Amino acid sequence: MAEGIILNAAFFFSLAAAGTGAAAYVFRRPLFSKTAPPAMALSWIALTAGMLLLWTRLGRPPLSNQYESLLTMLWLVFPLAFYFYRSTGKPETITSAALVSSILFGAASLLDKTARPLMPALRSDWLILHVLSSMAAYAAFALAAAAAARALLKKQAEVFESLLARLAKAGFALLTLGIITGSVWANTAWGAWWSWDPKETWSLLTWLGYAAALHLRKKGWRGHRFAILLIACFTLVLFTYFGVNFLLSGMHSYA
Repeated sequence: MAEGIILNAAFFFSLAAAGTGAAAYVFRRPLFSKTAPPAMALSWIALTAGMLLLWTRLGRPPLSNQYESLLTMLWLVFPLAFYFYRSTGKPETITSAALVSSILFGAASLLDKTARPLMPALRSDWLILHVLSSMAAYAAFALAAAAAARALLKKQAEVFESLLARLAKAGFALLTLGIITGSVWANTAWGAWWSWDPKETWSLLTWLGYAAALHLRKKGWRGHRFAILLIACFTLVLFTYFGVNFLLSGMHSYA
């Protein structure tokens, strides 16, 4: 299908951006990293085109299963990275986004792409707001973890701390919105604001983890300790998004 070819092109451009970022680090040539932003822009444009084709084929927003939500997360990575790149002037934001995108594209290629009819619980106007806010939060947390790992590798955690904090705060705010909209949606769909479903429980644990990380930063956990905290917290994101779906069952099993 045409959408598959276009999405593969998006994957290729993200790999190219990640490759130039890696080359800039390995060969100590910062000039290489300047090709990452246009490569990521091409990746995002191709991804947008592929998702529009998918939307047209499905007749609905591509948000209902893990493959579709992962594409949505990918689609949100670049705008977030570009915003923080423009506001901080740190090209590492784009190369971190390229790494995250390449990994997510690889993960998406392994997921079931079968389109199925929407479950009754998903036929709601809350679907778009809840999924977009949650995926934007996960995208911000992924960027924070990748940037933290890069900062630790270069032994420049203090230099990047402001960027890491801003990414973590953005993700925390978006996750808060995701939990709130999810609770409202749950009440309309299932008649309860909170059911301690595995996805809900692990989303709350993720929220508490990042709340603790941001609080500890205020208490003096800065530099490399804060970077390590962000990487540790991202393991909660990974389990919430992937682990719960594959290892636990509940009302969110379709996601």
